[in-house]
Amino acid sequence: MGLLTFHGDPKSTLELQSWRDSVWIPGVSPAVEKAHSACKIGSRELIEIDRQLDLAGPLAKTHLAAGRQLATNFTAPASESTLLKYCDAVKHGKAPGHFAVIFAARASVFHIPLPMTRAALLFLEMRTAPIQSLWGIIENCLSGEKPTGSLRAA
Repeated sequence: MGLLTFHGDPKSTLELQSWRDSVWIPGVSPAVEKAHSACKIGSRELIEIDRQLDLAGPLAKTHLAAGRQLATNFTAPASESTLLKYCDAVKHGKAPGHFAVIFAARASVFHIPLPMTRAALLFLEMRTAPIQSLWGIIENCLSGEKPTGSLRAA
């Protein structure tokens, strides 16, 4: 799967804080929260959240590549039409396919709570970090978050 959005040195506090404050808190985390809720609403909402997630340069390239891999290589439960339609849109280029959106939607379908979903995604982002510092990094990232509120259907 490769790197997602964190491309720095996980041992560097400055790089971690910079990533947390410029990528995780303003972009990825709100998209995870919205996608987790939208999976219960509809595929159009998931596609719109996916389109709104604005990552640039290598962050976008690796994040999209991993997302498309997740959307195309793993099936959704047949009873989950929202996720199936969204993954189909990713497969056919009608949705960007950000990893965070697909990850959160899949977690929602499997009834994984939002806090656990966020922590799991952070764990994936920081999988190159030394194991003894991993939980501190995850707690640091989660402690800086402000909930964005619930998503309402249009």
